[in-house]
Amino acid sequence: MEMSTREEQNILIEEDWDIYWDNKDKSSNVVYDFLAGIYRRMVVKNILNHFIKKYFAQGTIALHAGCGSGQVDEDIAGYMDITALDISAKALKIYKGIHGDNCKTVQGNIFDLPFEEKSYQGLYNLGVMEHFTQEEIHEILGEFHRVLTDDGRLIILWPPVFGFTVFILDSAHFILNKIFRMNIKLHPDEITRVKSKKHAVDTLERAGFNVIKYYFGPKDIFTQVVVVAEKK
Repeated sequence: MEMSTREEQNILIEEDWDIYWDNKDKSSNVVYDFLAGIYRRMVVKNILNHFIKKYFAQGTIALHAGCGSGQVDEDIAGYMDITALDISAKALKIYKGIHGDNCKTVQGNIFDLPFEEKSYQGLYNLGVMEHFTQEEIHEILGEFHRVLTDDGRLIILWPPVFGFTVFILDSAHFILNKIFRMNIKLHPDEITRVKSKKHAVDTLERAGFNVIKYYFGPKDIFTQVVVVAEKK
């Protein structure tokens, strides 16, 4: 039986992210990974904690859809009942090493979540949406809508075009690759960053969500847009 285009894309995505996580210990990325780790623990984790605890009740059955290594879940793992999903087995191994049995881990992709309809009261991710096209994001949000309960909420941290870390990352790639010609990719391509509040709101509403909070500000040094939405 021939594979569909989506199945072929999923295999390529899984391979790309396995390579990314497998390269975490390579010398060329040590400085970046060290600084990124500090940024996740000191900045991103704090803003995620703030919005999770403001908009998700304690004990919420939540899905971290695209969990990566899970460093940012350290404080909220005991606050909610978290299922951590990622397409990369290597990422989930790191996540499991950090959290042990405090969170469930599931390997799967966000285009076809391996869960029944209305399985989760809350869903969140960060560093995910920007890696996909606008139409792919619409597909992903459709899956998020499907697995959320009727009163379910969604929190997405999504880098904007003019975010501080976007500027730093793009500048680093320019210096390393254009000036020093080192051919280094510090991070997978970010092809769809948030262009404006209207862009984010329109994207979520098209997929069946009502945006109840849009934030871009000093809590995380203007690095991420935070979108909080409810299922219509």
